[in-house]
Amino acid sequence: MTPTLWHGADAPGAWRAPTMGGMSELPLSCRLALWATSAYAGRVPLDRALVSAAADLDHVSGAERLRDWGELGERVVAVSLPRAGATVSVPRGNRDLVGAAADAGECCYSPALGVALVPTVAEFGPAGDVGWTAGLTAYDCDPVPTHRLEMLSVREAERTLRAEIASATEDLASLGAVWGSAREAADSALGSARWGLPPDLPARAVSVMTLAATVGRIADLGLEAADPSLVAADAARRLGALQRLQRVADEALETATTVAALAIAGYLPADRLP
Repeated sequence: MTPTLWHGADAPGAWRAPTMGGMSELPLSCRLALWATSAYAGRVPLDRALVSAAADLDHVSGAERLRDWGELGERVVAVSLPRAGATVSVPRGNRDLVGAAADAGECCYSPALGVALVPTVAEFGPAGDVGWTAGLTAYDCDPVPTHRLEMLSVREAERTLRAEIASATEDLASLGAVWGSAREAADSALGSARWGLPPDLPARAVSVMTLAATVGRIADLGLEAADPSLVAADAARRLGALQRLQRVADEALETATTVAALAIAGYLPADRLP
């Protein structure tokens, strides 16, 4: 049997992940990075941390790698949220990793050991009884010096995101009812306790994660909601604005997550984040 974090309610001694009626609004890699780092810092047992990180999943495979990292001395797990053509935050040294992470839109990695995990999340089961499963595939990569991660700035990420929001306001206003419904859906989803964050994270990092996830969710919903009434030029402008907003929101979320993990691990002061 392939080693798994859990494999059903009948697994001897296994934690059972509760089903929450849908996926968390935060990427699995973000939650794994924060919870695993909290476990490495002694804040929570690793078994419970891994289940908390994937509380909306029924089946997870490959999570044993995170246990191995801790036993080998890793103190922090970082995250990357790449997209096709925007993969600079993915650790170098393995083209397969870059491609897989871009396809998945996320990965988490051990900076010291040079190993990354790319999740593949899928639903299973018949209509009306759908569950969720995730497989974490490991890829070797170049180690990432901690001092490079310490150069990340939550403040700069927030400034960049707010500037993009301001510059996109006119284009997004053209969405009309679509924009309003996207905001309402995002507010509802993000206010439904589906964050899955560990306690006692730096307040500024959580604030930026909240803003980035909300804006990213709005952009996602806006991109999904086509408006046939728009002329081609207006549609192209709206598409470009939403894609830029989506990209900057992802960058802010990955920065805030990694900086929060660095603070948990003691590399950065939690009350004076850059």
